[in-house]
Amino acid sequence: MHNSPLPESIATYLQQHLGNILTVDRFAGGHQHSWLLTTEHERLVLRLNQQQPCYGLDYQREREVLQQLKGQAWIIDLHPLSFKGQFLLYRYQSGEVLSHVSGFSDALWQQLLSIIISLPRLGQGLAKFDMIHYLSRYVGDITAAQAKRFRQLALTWLKEQLWPSGLAFNHHDLHLDNLLLSPKQQLFVLDWEYAASSMQGWDAASVAVRCPVSRQQRQDLVLASQLSEAEFTLLEAAVELLDLAWYWQYQPSLAGLNQRSERWLLAHV
Repeated sequence: MHNSPLPESIATYLQQHLGNILTVDRFAGGHQHSWLLTTEHERLVLRLNQQQPCYGLDYQREREVLQQLKGQAWIIDLHPLSFKGQFLLYRYQSGEVLSHVSGFSDALWQQLLSIIISLPRLGQGLAKFDMIHYLSRYVGDITAAQAKRFRQLALTWLKEQLWPSGLAFNHHDLHLDNLLLSPKQQLFVLDWEYAASSMQGWDAASVAVRCPVSRQQRQDLVLASQLSEAEFTLLEAAVELLDLAWYWQYQPSLAGLNQRSERWLLAHV
């Protein structure tokens, strides 16, 4: 594997166990530690170890999550080498992420809703994650001068809320780019590096905010969350806040970000 962009020790190890690796391509979309490997016999996805404990990111925990969720129709299979090296390796699944979707068909929605209903009870024994600490850390790390007021008011808002006390297993990053539809119309959920047990209803609220759901589909999510309407609305506001904080940290020049932040403050503070 000449001129491989992978660390030499990992490239050598993979070559020894997988045979000749024809190509190594970085995934598009900002996956700086994810690679598509093509061997003479198969295609595999490699994720190098990356951890940011303060932000909940842990590719090695993703291995534990995928192993625990093994057998679910919407989970991509791990490769056996995932348990022998400091990386995650899983089978490549062809398909198309749902970033283009402007609305869910009934069949697709039922698949997604079934996942959201079943997820909370599936992560027993896995790591716990303090969502409010996470949100406060993320908002507190905003450094853009034009967001100073937004940062201060949002931090105060976080401290003042009465948050749901229930604990459930969450993916923590559900949005259209992490939902893959196979050629056989099977829905898969990608990117489990943030998954942990945390606040009940977080995934349902994430889908309500980040995906094109109808009024009825939002009501399905409220029921799935087992929260009251007021509690679910609070989590929706928290998901919006997290997304705004992400943009302020990584894309502060995004058009309309100031206006979106002011609208959030007007609605919730």
